[in-house]
Amino acid sequence: MMKKIFAAILAACGLACALALPGCASEPDLCDSVSEYRSELYSGTEGDYSVFATYSEREYPYLADGNIGDMTALFEVALTAADNTKTYELTFVSGGETYTAQLNFDSVRMAHTWSRTLPKPQETELVFTIRNADESEGETVTVTAHALRESDTLDASSLLYAAYRAYPERFDALKDGNRFAGEIHIRLLSGEKGCLYYIGLIDRTGNTFAMLADAKTGEILATHEG
Repeated sequence: MMKKIFAAILAACGLACALALPGCASEPDLCDSVSEYRSELYSGTEGDYSVFATYSEREYPYLADGNIGDMTALFEVALTAADNTKTYELTFVSGGETYTAQLNFDSVRMAHTWSRTLPKPQETELVFTIRNADESEGETVTVTAHALRESDTLDASSLLYAAYRAYPERFDALKDGNRFAGEIHIRLLSGEKGCLYYIGLIDRTGNTFAMLADAKTGEILATHEG
């Protein structure tokens, strides 16, 4: 089901590219080369508890190798709390469905995390109820996480069009006839003054040309190669 949903998203993205990019009919469709698109962010804090949640469509297994694998949809939650010795459980509702999950502690990120395949949330806020999983009658904390993506945030096709106009030579270097010999990662990020986009162009040897863009205008703010 998720593959069909993602195929529909890419089809719409491809249509937008065809309308926007000159000569797109004979050029590689950049939208077809997106192997990661993190499009939704949610964030909220209540007392000592903070929740950050993301929704992405990305390849599985996840490899930055310049090739596109099978795609899946992934919703991820990270909880930070004052006491990391506890095991936390959270409950939330999205799309009319109630989800309950026991989180695992990630000692690298210093956060309690959980992920699952589920439909893209349409809500402007998600309410997470958090409790100690080891105390069935313990107190609960409610954290409301608000969507950070605004209505005028660029979609993937418009973003790629802006990035291509800024650095056409970087995209053209990965063309192989009517194919794009690489993969593209797109991640919506939370910035101090609004959202940003990370765009990564990855060739078949794993080399990456990274761009940081304004999420509303597509203006490239910084680049890095490595």
